[in-house]
Amino acid sequence: MSLPPVIAADLGGTFLRTGVVTSDRVVVHAAVRPVGDRRGNAAIGAFLAGALRDAFLAARSRSLEPSAVGLAIPGLVDPAAGVLRYSGNLDVRDLPVAAIVREAVPLPVVLDNDVRAAAWGEWKWGAGQGTRAMLYLSAGTGIAAALIWSGHPYYGAGGAAGELGHALVVPGGDLCRCGRRGCLETVAGGWGIARRAEKPTAETVFEAAAAGDPRARAVLEDARRFLGMAAVTAVRLWNPDCVVLGGGLLHARSPLIAAVHDAIGRSALSGEEPPPVRPAVFEARSGLVGAACLALDPP
Repeated sequence: MSLPPVIAADLGGTFLRTGVVTSDRVVVHAAVRPVGDRRGNAAIGAFLAGALRDAFLAARSRSLEPSAVGLAIPGLVDPAAGVLRYSGNLDVRDLPVAAIVREAVPLPVVLDNDVRAAAWGEWKWGAGQGTRAMLYLSAGTGIAAALIWSGHPYYGAGGAAGELGHALVVPGGDLCRCGRRGCLETVAGGWGIARRAEKPTAETVFEAAAAGDPRARAVLEDARRFLGMAAVTAVRLWNPDCVVLGGGLLHARSPLIAAVHDAIGRSALSGEEPPPVRPAVFEARSGLVGAACLALDPP
């Protein structure tokens, strides 16, 4: 039996994706908005509320009656309280996301960290179906991982499990958006790659490296090395039976993909096989689909 559709939103450091998603896995309405220079509680709260109000009205215009809202939010999220505790990339602290959304859209709200939500969607509907321990590794504006273990997301003691982007990899290195120095994101996250190469985006760095630019090539080589190391660390810690790659920097044409595959392939100890590495089925929409799965079938 089909369930009523839900409104889903995936907020990242670069884009906000919204959609109306059915239990039959159909996105009947979708929109993408650039986050731009919006930072801070007031700006992000208003941005989310406006986009979700538009999605709700779009659903009603199609004679659809959504039953809930699912949100995928970057940073440290308290799902039970409905609060985004901290997001360095958005400069947000203690934002009552669920309450803000309920004021704009009169529906129940379910939210979680964006990477955990994407992992949940890939485990329910995508590349991780049928696995017992699925590791989802995401690299985009930021970097994070999520584990789905025996049908449940792993949160850790305080909900911060998987924040690989803020693991120290370069002691005394570049200043991170979190306020510390030398985090993985400073050398392998989208914003860090762009800043180190003095280019507008990570994609322009990739293009410059392919064209032979020596600075871009050096920055890319660092990103490949450190991201591969992080992937191996996550595999060794969690021993998954499958690794799913997602996020804006790990698409099929990315020069970072081979580095992660190779590093994981070499990570096996004597007598064991490395876990298979698969691309996220929903690619750029993994977070959106995951947000819909949160609302349709909460963990």
